[in-house]
Amino acid sequence: MSSDRAATPQQHRRHGQHQQQQGTNAQMHVHRNDPRMLHDDHERQQHLHHMTPSRRTVLSSSPSPSPSPSSGLPTFLGHPSKVLPPLLVLLTCIKLLLLPSSVYRSTDFDVHRNWLAITKQLPLSEWYFDDVQGGTVHTLDYPPGFAFFEYLWSHSPLTSLLLPTDDRCLELLPDNDNTPSDACVLFQRLTVIISDVILWMGAYACCHAMHPTQTPIAVVSFLLIVFNPALLWLDHVHFQYNGMLLGILLASMACLIMGNNVCNTSTWAYNIYHLAGAALFALLLNLKHLYLALAPLYFCYLLERYCLTSTDAYGVTTKRFLFGKFFVLALVTGITLVLPWIPFVLVDTNYPQRQLLQILSRLFPFGRGLVHDYWAANLWAVYTFTNKVLRFAVTKLPMPVAAYVQDWYLPEPSPLICAILLFLSIVPGMQVASARLSNVKLVEAVVYVSFCSFMLSYHVHEKAILTTLIPLTLLVGPGGHRYEIHNILFWHTTVWGLLGLFPLLYRPVELSLKLFSYVGYLGLAAELLQTPPKWTYEIEFSTFATVAAVIVLLEFVPVWGKWEFLPLMVTSIACAFGLLGCWGMSLRLLITEERKHLGSPNS
Repeated sequence: MSSDRAATPQQHRRHGQHQQQQGTNAQMHVHRNDPRMLHDDHERQQHLHHMTPSRRTVLSSSPSPSPSPSSGLPTFLGHPSKVLPPLLVLLTCIKLLLLPSSVYRSTDFDVHRNWLAITKQLPLSEWYFDDVQGGTVHTLDYPPGFAFFEYLWSHSPLTSLLLPTDDRCLELLPDNDNTPSDACVLFQRLTVIISDVILWMGAYACCHAMHPTQTPIAVVSFLLIVFNPALLWLDHVHFQYNGMLLGILLASMACLIMGNNVCNTSTWAYNIYHLAGAALFALLLNLKHLYLALAPLYFCYLLERYCLTSTDAYGVTTKRFLFGKFFVLALVTGITLVLPWIPFVLVDTNYPQRQLLQILSRLFPFGRGLVHDYWAANLWAVYTFTNKVLRFAVTKLPMPVAAYVQDWYLPEPSPLICAILLFLSIVPGMQVASARLSNVKLVEAVVYVSFCSFMLSYHVHEKAILTTLIPLTLLVGPGGHRYEIHNILFWHTTVWGLLGLFPLLYRPVELSLKLFSYVGYLGLAAELLQTPPKWTYEIEFSTFATVAAVIVLLEFVPVWGKWEFLPLMVTSIACAFGLLGCWGMSLRLLITEERKHLGSPNS
């Protein structure tokens, strides 16, 4: 006998009522749960995964109300296997063209050369105690992880291959006698080029994780990351390792994003991805403490997404703390974070805190003041400028009035005040990180918190804007309202952020490199992203008029005497006001409601 014939009338009636109730609920929530309302294909696919097969088929086959975001992309953007190899060759050739010793050599080049010498010539116990060693001011002031990174290069086979036996590249030299040889320049430049492999790997993983079903969009983000001229200026001309550090940040974000992508298919993969993301971020902190402001965001995110489980019953959501998973997360993160510090503690067993205190004093040199010699384009640049205007105005007042208001000036914020303001400002980012929202919201939170760090941290360098600009590139793409807003934010942050880096390359020989790469990159972004939109043309006209005026004053107008600081100050203040607007826009994007929520393997 069939099951239908065996069923009682009461069972049929209950089954019909259940189906009717399901239909009513589906109608009530069709707009809220319709995956066609989600702003990218990846989120749509994730949402379809939770639906019944019949509803999934209907919605998957129905036409989308808006054109595909990738429909307007240039035709040359194909599969990464065809695009990336020639791109790698092209970028490597550009970097190799900057190898000759005649190219600009900054103080940072001498800094890293001296750090190589320190890790080569001195015992571990003296790495952070070399204040007067060799008559140099280029002391080691990065975390222990980066010190061991320098150690690996100073003891690598590349040194014996490229450096003659009598070369002084890895010797402790005084600042007045440290001119590098051509072999030394080649060696150091190659270390940066080789380290850029980490940037490529992290960027590719993160772009693919953000757009797993939209390869052209992923390629666009990847192109805009690796072609960013700031990386060329800072790493391959000015000489730093920003690309490597940002690559690790992107790899960490990629792990979290990929964990979210598999949250409903594989609990094991979900856990591994989140642990890997936490470990990579801990490694990043050991390489550069600039990223410390992101630590509260990571903590809130991992606590919610990895250590808490939520269950929905009768319309009530309850959460339960998983102590075992928290212990595993703390163990993995703690080992990664503490491991590079252990040798410095063991080397001085009688007074281990001596090494730790010395390292911390190097990492946080609060005696250097609120702002750098060249003000980073942040809130403190505007604050310092306002203070100088007030003091100048006082000197122009009549004597009785001037004597009365001569002490009216803005006090310099202490490091503690800056830390408090920074923590308060990142609370929205921490709140979003604690919600189970989409991958887009996670990246928006990283962008916003990085912006806060750049704007409010004590003694910020202008290069820190890259910590905001590179993650922001993950959000861009042609088509769609959400993409358009992200594109506008990316466009203006790029315009002002890159302009603020112009003073780093101050020699006339670098002018053509700066201008061509700056304009070329903006043109590439405009072509790939179809931005800025027409309705912003009036704003763009005033923006580029200001940019042109700043470049002319900075690069072409000779200023001497007591006004020689004017071009740098104008550049800093103009970029600061532009980036302040971008900061506000990033906050608005962050707190904008989004319907899409991510699940959890524990839910």
